[in-house]
Amino acid sequence: MQKNGSSLYPTLDAPKEPLYSEFRALPHASPDSMMIMAMFRIQYDALIFERSTSFRGEYVAMPTLEIEIKDTNGIIRGRIQWKDSVFAQTFEQSNDTKGYVFGMRSVILQRNHYVVTLALLDKGRVIKKFRLPSIALREIGQPMFTSGNPFSNVFTPDIYNGNIPFGSTRQYAVFPLSSSISVTSATLNRQRANEEYSHHVKPITSTRTELRNNASIMPENLESSASFQPFPLLINEANGLQVLIVQFPDNVIAPGRYSLVLHHGEKHGKQDSTRFDFACQWEDMPTTLISAEYARQVMKYLLTDDEFDKLSASSDLDIRKKIIDWWKKNDPTPTTIYDEPMTEYFKRADRAFTEFQTITESDGIMTQRGKIALLYGFPKKRDMEIPSQGVRKEIWTYPSPINKRFIFVQQSGKNFVLIAIEDV
Repeated sequence: MQKNGSSLYPTLDAPKEPLYSEFRALPHASPDSMMIMAMFRIQYDALIFERSTSFRGEYVAMPTLEIEIKDTNGIIRGRIQWKDSVFAQTFEQSNDTKGYVFGMRSVILQRNHYVVTLALLDKGRVIKKFRLPSIALREIGQPMFTSGNPFSNVFTPDIYNGNIPFGSTRQYAVFPLSSSISVTSATLNRQRANEEYSHHVKPITSTRTELRNNASIMPENLESSASFQPFPLLINEANGLQVLIVQFPDNVIAPGRYSLVLHHGEKHGKQDSTRFDFACQWEDMPTTLISAEYARQVMKYLLTDDEFDKLSASSDLDIRKKIIDWWKKNDPTPTTIYDEPMTEYFKRADRAFTEFQTITESDGIMTQRGKIALLYGFPKKRDMEIPSQGVRKEIWTYPSPINKRFIFVQQSGKNFVLIAIEDV
């Protein structure tokens, strides 16, 4: 049996979208007009940063987002350009694949069907360009998903290309409606959960809905500068409009495909319905979980030899199923689909991989410091000493409830070694 996964990690790929966007058609005060609202977030790692002389950050990028709006005849009816300075405090932040900057813009147009083309550029380089499906002002607008409670009249939308993120928070959908629509209920359907979660999902129960009369969705501020946080939306009073809030049942959303069906009105003696399809995706999955075999190697500190061998399988999917099953059996809250202890463990592994790398140990997870960091977390108190003869010493102290001190030493040219564990 071999538990060395060091050679696997450098080959792992952690693809991230450079640009996420949400476009919504919203009513305007003029009945012949409509607002097209663009919300977007841009990945730090996709941008070209240079040294900055500003107090706002050590590095700066100047991305441009160009939005072109055409009618069904191909005539350009509107252009929106967003350009701003994006600052990074450190070199690491400028290369962060999980860090994003947010923006928002809008345009007022005549009510019609439009096609939107979106292009993200930086220093003349096209980072991403794509065309969106037709956008129009409809009696039932496209939902805005959020994990922030919209019943408070303020919510922060998920900007996720029309999908929702996998996580531990409650999920909602907020719909703009015309006054002619009478929604009686909403049904959430699971089309397909990712196979590794198929044994852990439970039947979907009913949703909670609330219909607000004389209300509309509006941005708090459309012309804000680049932000580290998404911009909030408001549910305001507005005559002749409605807002529907749908609260999803708890602990039923696993990565996979879903549909949300709104039941409304009567048509030819039957109730009419409108369906919206979306996906749940684990965007911020720890990198060390992407390869199932490497994730098995990373778990070696938690497992007996027999347990480690039992997690082995012939396919990536089968290993992943076994990993999730193992964590569920040891989860203090097994009824929840999102496993916080598993996520925390592998997030520690992501950090340990680079933080404890040395010339002789390319995978920081497989070091003695990495082992302690994965089992106990990273210490808040970490003292470093360099005594004589070039011997380095690190002292990690963990307060209650761990109450331990770990002492590592490194001889010149050698690896860090754990030499003592003390009670504190």
